[in-house]
Amino acid sequence: MNRPPMDSDLQNHPLSNRDWSKLQDDIARLIVNKLRFYPHHRKFAAACTDWYRITKEVHGPFQQNSVVLLLPYNNESDTCALYELSDSRTYEFRLSALHDKFIYGSSNGWVCLDDKDYNMSLINLLTMQQVELPYPTYALDFIGDRLDVPLIKSSIMNKIAVSGCPLSSNDCRVAAIMSAFDELLVCRLGDESWTPIIVKESKLKSHNCCKFLNDVIFFHGKIYAINSGRNLVIVDFDGPNYMARDTFGPGYQAGDAIGHPSRCESCIEGLYVLRLYLVDCSGKLLAVRRLGEYHPDDSFSTQHFEVFEFEESNETWLLIHGLGEKSLFVGQNGSISVSATEIPGCRPNCIYFTDDYYRGQLEWEFGFRSDNGVFCCEDGTVERFPISHSMARWMVPAMWYQLKI
Repeated sequence: MNRPPMDSDLQNHPLSNRDWSKLQDDIARLIVNKLRFYPHHRKFAAACTDWYRITKEVHGPFQQNSVVLLLPYNNESDTCALYELSDSRTYEFRLSALHDKFIYGSSNGWVCLDDKDYNMSLINLLTMQQVELPYPTYALDFIGDRLDVPLIKSSIMNKIAVSGCPLSSNDCRVAAIMSAFDELLVCRLGDESWTPIIVKESKLKSHNCCKFLNDVIFFHGKIYAINSGRNLVIVDFDGPNYMARDTFGPGYQAGDAIGHPSRCESCIEGLYVLRLYLVDCSGKLLAVRRLGEYHPDDSFSTQHFEVFEFEESNETWLLIHGLGEKSLFVGQNGSISVSATEIPGCRPNCIYFTDDYYRGQLEWEFGFRSDNGVFCCEDGTVERFPISHSMARWMVPAMWYQLKI
């Protein structure tokens, strides 16, 4: 049996003294194409300036905490694509970990996967580390023997939030919006089941303030969730105990009537509230209202955004008219706030958005829908992304992903 090579053997190897920085570009590109994961890209790029240049050409200028757009995944070729803001380019690479998986959302550098055998987990797409999550067992009865599993699964869960890094926090929790059941669920890593959040007495006398939930976030040691009506749900927790209550969402106050949850009145004539998002922006809780037009085919187009800041002391909302040097990223992902100066290609005082209307994605169109773009808070204009990315029926929605390790 041959023994493995020792360090002394390698030192005496005829190639040990070769200047690998002089490697021909074509050969270096072949090597980089074989490196499938971000940590390998980073190590290869750190060797010398030429290898950094080639890695950037092949895989794009990815960096820690930068934000990329994860585009629909092609199951047939195991191909994943990322749209990079810095050079407005799309980079493709193989990522078999997503094969036959459905993604419910991303948060804190992790995405939530659901496979065909009903196993749920969190995965970091940079390190490929995974953490198991319990499966909501009553969802299995809902799926049953239905044939269109992607469409059915998209109706089960539509947003997740991760409180911290699952690998470094002993008390990491995951919150999930179960849209098909109008429930907010929470679990700590290691739990065997999810805990449903129940508001026993609604301040707004709402029949079910967890109905039509749009977004959920961990903020200042609490869980906040918002629906498309007028409810903001606030959850305090201590160990396994959760105490939930509700208060008014942005644009509402005591005495207001409850409108249709997806057609709340707006200060902008002719536009409907399509969706609401919660964002932690440098320690301030923001609510972002996405406004747009509905079309006869039940699709919509985003035309405007409103941003509100939450005053925790008296639980009121203040409409704000700019983000300064900050930029927001909203959609199927856990909403992201960044300093535009730290992200190459990122525009300050803007809101980047993706189409997160699951049902429209899966029922009426294939591939990448067009309601994606960037909204400028200064002049109120919307600019669409110049992306052409059409694939066969997909199981991963387009969403923003923040590169974190």
